[in-house]
Amino acid sequence: MLLDPTKLDLKSKSVHRTDGDFAVTWAKTYGKERVFYSSLGHVPENWDNPSLQKMYTEPIKWALGLIPADTISKPMNRH
Repeated sequence: MLLDPTKLDLKSKSVHRTDGDFAVTWAKTYGKERVFYSSLGHVPENWDNPSLQKMYTEPIKWALGLIPADTISKPMNRH
């Protein structure tokens, strides 16, 4: 999941990325370990959204080794 860089002020002093890649969720394997990260969910109302709930529960299941998943990086589609 990525932020749309066209919606950001890329000249802002708080923006440090120059490649336009602003990941807000990702999953990765490190050796045999599984890592999931997300910066979503800051607003309490978001937690009632079933899509956000699923976005967290499925990767947590994967990180615990309960389900398989592919973590191979794929090219970004910026249409």
